[in-house]
Amino acid sequence: MRTGRLARMGSIFSLLLAVVACSSTATPSPTVVTGSAGLATPSPIPTPSPTPSPTASPTASPTASPTPMAPATVKPGPAMTVARDGHAAVRLNDGRVLIMGGTVPFTGTCAMACIPPATASLEIYDPSTGKFSPNGSLAQPRTGGEALLLNGGRVLVSGGNGEYGTSLNSIELYDPAVGTSVVVKPPADMQKLPFDPTVALLADGRVLIAGGSSDQFGNTTSNVTLIFDPASGGFSNGPLMAKPRERATATLLDDGRVLIAGGDYSDGHGYSYPNNNAELIDPPHPLAQSTLLVFQDYAVTSTLLSDGRVLVAGGGSYDSGTGLTTPAVSEVLDPRTERFTPVGPMSTPRTGSAAIKIKDGRVLLFGGVDSKGAAIGTVEAFDPDSGTFQVIATGFPDLRDFSATLLDDGEILIAGGQSSDWKMTAASWLLKP
Repeated sequence: MRTGRLARMGSIFSLLLAVVACSSTATPSPTVVTGSAGLATPSPIPTPSPTPSPTASPTASPTASPTPMAPATVKPGPAMTVARDGHAAVRLNDGRVLIMGGTVPFTGTCAMACIPPATASLEIYDPSTGKFSPNGSLAQPRTGGEALLLNGGRVLVSGGNGEYGTSLNSIELYDPAVGTSVVVKPPADMQKLPFDPTVALLADGRVLIAGGSSDQFGNTTSNVTLIFDPASGGFSNGPLMAKPRERATATLLDDGRVLIAGGDYSDGHGYSYPNNNAELIDPPHPLAQSTLLVFQDYAVTSTLLSDGRVLVAGGGSYDSGTGLTTPAVSEVLDPRTERFTPVGPMSTPRTGSAAIKIKDGRVLLFGGVDSKGAAIGTVEAFDPDSGTFQVIATGFPDLRDFSATLLDDGEILIAGGQSSDWKMTAASWLLKP
């Protein structure tokens, strides 16, 4: 899981508190699975009320009668070669799934404390054989990073933390054909790459690198964007964002624009605030347009629907004293009007969930925690036609920081993760809608 600003220090401190369990491996459930794509990290310092954005919570609009949805099924899959969490995953052009980096259990003797280290190891899941196998290495250990499949088949990896929590501002290109990865170095006359940026693959095959922090402690948040061309290795300046932000979501729209939603920003004095807004970036043009959202923190999923709209859901910060700070209301953006419309609500407010659009156009949301911090044991399906959510599976166990990848046959591979008692697992599961 990526961390940012002073919240990043809080995550490292949490790791130190959990050292007694870092070398254990979770025993996978034989029949069911739950996942969380990572919890939102609240600011560790009480914030003194920055200038607020909209305060009223919207109410979901009336919807048509939902279409009944068949229950989902889940079965155990093969074990990975190593237990890990916080890893990135991407489906390759040939249908295999690449598992990259993450945190692995500490091995060896701990005199006082042992922190689970990030790893550079890679492995591939092959649906034709139903097995995981090693496939080379990243150029450097990395956990909590992002992975993008590029047009030529290579994979761009960015962001996250290094071996023992050090923030990374490097990007690298991994070639599955040869199993090697190289770090991309910007020209000497260009500014350093940011920490915790948002990345998106553009329609022309280039990569948008948006926002982030200029230092590893997150003291200064940027509204600068860069465009990287994987074919030439060159960088160029992109449009300025309307708001500085890091760790936001990015969704490429059908018209070539990019929706940047949520994220957080720093005031430069150690305080971290959520961006409860979004903006539309048009990479070939110098101006960005901003549209307000109701979501309050980092853990927002943003999913392109089949009709070109975007579902933004699963947001909200979690605080151990007050629970979730946002209601169970999701929104859909129509890029033609540049307006958000409330939909839903979900059956349970959640933060840290995963969202995947399946072949029939529905979006499945699973994992995350509820308003009491308990793992949510349901899978919900969003129906774009009616704007409603329905629970299609229950009984998933406590599991977070896993990866979830849609396979060519329509199943979803859920791999690895960590339970609430800090135990990692090498197990995988196959979720079939």
